[in-house]
Amino acid sequence: MNILIKNGTILPMNVADDMPKYFKGNLGIEGNKISFVSAEQSDVDNFRAKHHENCKIIDASGCIVMPGLINTHTHIAMTLLRGISDDVPLMEWLNDHIWPIEAHMGYNEILIGAKLGALEMLKGGTTTFVDMYPYEEAVAEASEEAGIRAIVSPCAMDFRMPHFEEDWRAVQKRFSNSKLVSMMIGVHAIYTCSPDNMKHAMELSEQLSTGIHIHHSETQDEEKTVRERYNANPTEHLVNVGLIKRPTLAAHCVYMSDNDIKTFAENNVSVAYNPQSNMKLASGIAPIAKMLDSGVNVSIGTDGASSNNDLDMWDEMRTASLLQKVNSMNPCVLTAYQVLQMATVNGAKAIGREGELGILQEGALADVILVNFEKPHLYPHTNLISELVYSCHASDVETVIVDGNIVVENRKCTTMDETKVCTDAQNTIDRLLNQ
Repeated sequence: MNILIKNGTILPMNVADDMPKYFKGNLGIEGNKISFVSAEQSDVDNFRAKHHENCKIIDASGCIVMPGLINTHTHIAMTLLRGISDDVPLMEWLNDHIWPIEAHMGYNEILIGAKLGALEMLKGGTTTFVDMYPYEEAVAEASEEAGIRAIVSPCAMDFRMPHFEEDWRAVQKRFSNSKLVSMMIGVHAIYTCSPDNMKHAMELSEQLSTGIHIHHSETQDEEKTVRERYNANPTEHLVNVGLIKRPTLAAHCVYMSDNDIKTFAENNVSVAYNPQSNMKLASGIAPIAKMLDSGVNVSIGTDGASSNNDLDMWDEMRTASLLQKVNSMNPCVLTAYQVLQMATVNGAKAIGREGELGILQEGALADVILVNFEKPHLYPHTNLISELVYSCHASDVETVIVDGNIVVENRKCTTMDETKVCTDAQNTIDRLLNQ
């Protein structure tokens, strides 16, 4: 499909620090790539002349046109478990509530939960997500149906290694030629994965030429457990095992010393910051301002919808900034534009897609969203960057394009039956809770 987006306010996310961040302009899409981003009418005329009638025109008047958001850490099938366990610590949450019900979740249940999560994310302007869960083949299937870009991470854990290997082989076989689905190797956490199994996961990562996705330094209990078990803190243990020799995306990273942060910066480890999940589970506050100052690439994730309790990247961005300000007692840290970078260009870098995703420029993949700024809570327009981060809601997203395909139009998903997705999810969780 060829698409011309006209009369929008373009936020490309690729301009120099001393340049204007947005401008009135237009954007052309040919196939699955952006063909031009420009303020010049001549570029519009040339695009229309080239494609004649074979061109869909979208009037973006009153809208911000920007890259789709990238959620770098979640478990979208857990959307099915939203609300089943709240107001308890992480390990109690896992051991007493989440893992028991997950034991009854198979391929079909995870497929249904993943469809619900994909629908929620698309309608909120998230076009790419990084997942970690069992049965990632089901998550990949749901993502292809929804038309959302997914990086799935089959999950290595000591008590389920055989299924982990079956899962990654199934994903590799079925989705190796997919435009939307790619893979990382998931290592659940240091406390659930032995050094030998971590090394096995690393070997698979090397064979597949892909990165590692891991929960890291999320709680004080984890810190204590790892020290007692390995006589090292979690970051030191990753170094000792050799895991961070592979491209690594580490989620949470709440308990990080200055030396840990230096180690991450020197080894190009990317961090997925999950402020709302860390707040809800009282895990703590990650030292994100220090990480950014030290050159660590920091992106944003929502975590799963049973510990957040949604997949709303706009709400996550706002919380990300405000939490760092109050934690450092410095209102200047984590500016609105820095947060937008974390949700777009930094996310692309974290998944090895820098220059392809998270930006609007010629040749980049056409993952584009239109945000309606004609809303009372976004007036008056004085600083559009500030309004996006501090005032915008997921419901302000009007149009979503992934890989050149319109998947949300006028707030309606074009790829899925929204009512059926929600009904299937309700029926499934009712059955799981009553068995």
